[in-house]
Amino acid sequence: MPESPTDEEAEGARAHLDYCTRLRDEGALILAGRTHEPPFVGVLIFEAQSREDAERIVARDPGVAGGFFNARVQAYRVALQR
Repeated sequence: MPESPTDEEAEGARAHLDYCTRLRDEGALILAGRTHEPPFVGVLIFEAQSREDAERIVARDPGVAGGFFNARVQAYRVALQR
């Protein structure tokens, strides 16, 4: 996402945030955020039953489906936690 998004890009980001909020409210999303300096990188950590389920969750993200964000699914396991 550029620092000065177009109206279309801003709408894609809003739809993405709404989707993430729904995932959180449904209990699937654990953590979401992004860096505040270039290169901008966002991270979503969510719980899924399988890799295929995780890929479906990502594919349904309007920010990804709309081409505003690129996404890559990777398995993750917490090693340490505060």
